[in-house]
Amino acid sequence: MSLIQNIPTPRKGLKVHYYNTILKNPYIPVKPYPKQAIPIFEVIKNEQLNDKGKPEVNTVLVGAGGFGGKTYLGSMLAAQYLPEKVSEKEDNYTCLVTRKNYAELVDTNSIWDNLLDWCCGEHLPEDIRCEPKINPVPSITSPQGNIIYFKAFDRGEKKQKLKSASYDRVVNDEASELPLDVIKFQYRSMRNTSWLPRSIINLSNPGGESTEYLVNKYVDGPKPYVALDWRDNPHIDKDAYEASLDELDYIDQQYQKYGNWHYRPSAGDLINLDQLMDAYIDVEDYVEREVLFCTMGIDTAGTGRDNTVAINLIKLDNGLTVLNDLSVDGSAYPEDSVYSIIEKQILENNLICVDFEEEPGGDSVYALRYWMEDVLSDLINEYDVDIQGVSSIKSKYTRARPIAKAIIKGKLKFSSHLKNILERKNGLFDQFMYVSPHPDEMRKRKSPDELDALGYAWNRLITDFGAVDFEVIEV
Repeated sequence: MSLIQNIPTPRKGLKVHYYNTILKNPYIPVKPYPKQAIPIFEVIKNEQLNDKGKPEVNTVLVGAGGFGGKTYLGSMLAAQYLPEKVSEKEDNYTCLVTRKNYAELVDTNSIWDNLLDWCCGEHLPEDIRCEPKINPVPSITSPQGNIIYFKAFDRGEKKQKLKSASYDRVVNDEASELPLDVIKFQYRSMRNTSWLPRSIINLSNPGGESTEYLVNKYVDGPKPYVALDWRDNPHIDKDAYEASLDELDYIDQQYQKYGNWHYRPSAGDLINLDQLMDAYIDVEDYVEREVLFCTMGIDTAGTGRDNTVAINLIKLDNGLTVLNDLSVDGSAYPEDSVYSIIEKQILENNLICVDFEEEPGGDSVYALRYWMEDVLSDLINEYDVDIQGVSSIKSKYTRARPIAKAIIKGKLKFSSHLKNILERKNGLFDQFMYVSPHPDEMRKRKSPDELDALGYAWNRLITDFGAVDFEVIEV
């Protein structure tokens, strides 16, 4: 992997443009160091034509480890065209700066905080001083009418805030943390102007929920990527900062110290990947055992979640519990897949009970009634399956602890025929890796719906069958 990919040598015209809009810009009091300037040249070039002959938005990913000056770079790029005067036939420059959380968007040492000082400070002559507003949307407006907006997008549904807006430039601060739907949806708000190329700049360290997308599109893909971090920054004490990074745990070092976009955690707070992999059991090693108890947990898709997940556990006569079946349905109509897995386990293993997650709010009773009366009524009537609603899991980490303990002790196994679905990106094994007791960490991740469904099934098993404690017999 090259540290700098697809970056052209700046033409003379670009250097003049860079000099006039960055180095001579009254709103930019700092000078980019050489590598920090590379992404600026990338986004000020003329838009390139795609294979259909249409001009494409200029875009770049900038970042690797920490302290490379990404926030200063984002501030410079946002302010680049604030002083520009446009003719009556041209639109004013409009820029959007994004962050996942509002508090971080307007925090100290943010792009917002930098630009309040650079563009609105008392040190500037009154005739060029910009006007800041915090409500209803944080913004900075220059006397020429050019505007920088600041918006937070903590959920994919908030992409609708982009629907009626148009921007010349978008600066995504910590882009890997943004919901993927938001990153993709931004392109529809990029407008054409006659005086500057459209551009989207992604500033980010690896590790957030959109890391895989950024790797595929930039780090390993066709779009330009500049690996900017503490090793490049001439303005810091590198030895002192490296010593600070050495105090981080292993996972954070991969992201913050090494800028490793390809790192995938193999050890979480509860269990490590090797312990999960060691818990596989082949179907032929348990299919002849007597099933003493069969249950299922279902995590239904709700607001902000994509999948309805059903997980089946069976308790065997040798004391083992096996995750025997799993259904993950990302469609808007998961009824058929849920019906099928329930019917299958009734016929094969005498399924006794199914626990459905109840979403908070007044619709939970109605939702459970829908499943019981409209979807599963014939199975309930014919086979007397016990269907219950259970409260949604609040402390996912607490609920997962006894499950992880059972895996480590060899009492809970995973059927090997489910290997591909269990080990896929953001699947159950990944969810075991990233589940955390810290709410801030959990908010950065996809909701662990498969781990939740397993939690509902496990809780029913130990509640209804836990009084019987078997010694595990080796199979």
